[in-house]
Amino acid sequence: MDTKTEEMIALAVAYGVNCKFCMEYHKEKAIKAGLTQQEMLAAIQVADGLKMGAHDKSKGYAKDLFGEVGKTRCCPVGSECCPA
Repeated sequence: MDTKTEEMIALAVAYGVNCKFCMEYHKEKAIKAGLTQQEMLAAIQVADGLKMGAHDKSKGYAKDLFGEVGKTRCCPVGSECCPA
C-alpha cells in the first residue's frame, strides 16, 4: 500500500476514534505524503458516514430495548468535554 493511501486511512481512523492528537499527527504526515485538502476531507467524510451509520443503528437498537432515546449531553455545553 502506498503512503498516501495509508495516511488517508489513518486520518479516517483517527476521526473515527475521536482522537484529536492522531488527526493532527496524520494530517502532517498526509501533507508530506502529497495528499490535498480535498483528499483529506474525503477521508474524513467517509469516516463520518460510517460513524453516523453506526450511531443511527445503535440508537435504533437502544430504542427497541429501552424506548425513545432523548437528546442528552454527558456534560454542560462549553465545558472541556463538550466545548461546542
